[in-house]
Amino acid sequence: MAKTDLEKSHSKASNFKLTLICALLAISVSLIWVGLILIEKEKALGISIAAVSGVLSILSFLLIGRFTR
Repeated sequence: MAKTDLEKSHSKASNFKLTLICALLAISVSLIWVGLILIEKEKALGISIAAVSGVLSILSFLLIGRFTR
């Protein structure tokens, strides 16, 4: 039996992909704050963490925008 569009869009694989993207966004936004806090103690490490996390956040936002069900 063929799956309907609703069944395909709410499949386990689709839900898993969306969960991973949202988890990546939550972790990367949190790491931005960690990087900003670390700038006071370890400037190079803090800037690197904040920069990499910022790029990951932007990529996550783009992935969420492109995600279709």
